[in-house]
Amino acid sequence: MLDKNVLFTETYDEETQQITLIKNGRKAIWTTAMAEGNFMRKIKANIHEKIVKFFDPVIQFFIDRDEAIGVRKRRQLLNDMEIVPNRIVFAAFQNCYTCNCKYVADEMLRRGLDYEIIFLVNGDAFYHKEKYNIPDGVKLVLRGSLASYFALGTAKYWVDNALNCIWKEIPKKPGQVYINLWHGSLGIKRLGGEERWIRLARRSADFIDYFVTDSVFEEEVFHTSFWPEVPQLKFGHPRNDILFDREKIDELRDKVYRFYKIDPHVKTVLYAPTFRDNKSDVSAIKIDCMQLKETLERKFGGEWKVIVKAHMHNRHNGALRHMFANRDSIIDASDYIDMQELIAAADVGITDYSSWIFDFMLKGAPGFIYARDISQYINSRGFFYPLSQTPFSIAENDDTLTKNIMDFDSEAYAKAVKAFLDDKQCYEDGHAAERVVDFICSLSDGAE
Repeated sequence: MLDKNVLFTETYDEETQQITLIKNGRKAIWTTAMAEGNFMRKIKANIHEKIVKFFDPVIQFFIDRDEAIGVRKRRQLLNDMEIVPNRIVFAAFQNCYTCNCKYVADEMLRRGLDYEIIFLVNGDAFYHKEKYNIPDGVKLVLRGSLASYFALGTAKYWVDNALNCIWKEIPKKPGQVYINLWHGSLGIKRLGGEERWIRLARRSADFIDYFVTDSVFEEEVFHTSFWPEVPQLKFGHPRNDILFDREKIDELRDKVYRFYKIDPHVKTVLYAPTFRDNKSDVSAIKIDCMQLKETLERKFGGEWKVIVKAHMHNRHNGALRHMFANRDSIIDASDYIDMQELIAAADVGITDYSSWIFDFMLKGAPGFIYARDISQYINSRGFFYPLSQTPFSIAENDDTLTKNIMDFDSEAYAKAVKAFLDDKQCYEDGHAAERVVDFICSLSDGAE
């Protein structure tokens, strides 16, 4: 028997990923591959690279055919299913209980609201709730399973931090409400991705009912990229609420320190770079952790440890993980799910182009840019505004980073942060989750 908080599935075979579900009195037994329409993708992954390259046009034809069949099957399955008024599906691209979605769900649970809260998650979270601190009252569904399509097809509300709810082209029905919380905050990187992502981003404007924003700057980003007509909710980002609560910051610091067995008197720096399109090349995100540790100890005093969190696209790269392994002063936190908890715990933050540093500065702690490949990155992805317009000093090598840290002036930094937030017209204030939940409740009241 499965956990009572796991929704819709009667049986689940981990090896074959076979789901058994009751629909209209009949058992529908599908494998995950069948539900997703990705038989050929799975086959391609196990064929020698040279064979794939030679037969690629043929293989791609069958991949497209499989996916088209999957879309048709999902529509047939979901079209006649009724919407459940108090059912809400959360989907984070991390495939777990995290990011903005988590903090909205937490607020719903705190209030004891009568919503059926469902999270689409990966297999590890599905089977190990305790490992991911998933609270009671949250029901779990495997993303990409028949059960996940059933959840999306019957939920009144979809709450997303990317394009997860429509990634498999689930049909959205009249009466369903799609709220997008996104996952950036005053981010500098231009929006983009692989061809499929761009195609879906353009189409998503027909599905998304509301975007939650945290600044006039972000409003313009959404309006001028893929979603010019989508209404915006000027609420702030729920995941940042904790950064305005000193008690909560201290609580989460204690949590992270206990998890990694860090002495409470030790200070920590969080280094978390973004990924590059060439995910196998990690040369641009190398950093001399020992030099960094020594510099921080000279500048700020005390003992320091370096917490490294690789981007989810890089965290399985053996070369990168080896870079930070087996050193007492370096903690590999790449598998730690909740980035905001690491942000709350760290005394100093360092990144290249990742938007988390713009969350980090909200709590007033020192932040630095360490970017070895600025010119290449500008040409490949591009920025909304120059790095030089951020409050952070910029280094392209370890020695310059050392100098920037030693030259750090807390008063000048605080003024620069305030000027930056004023320029972007940021309206974060620690109450975003409350506003999102109030808005959902108002829609529910209106529906009734």
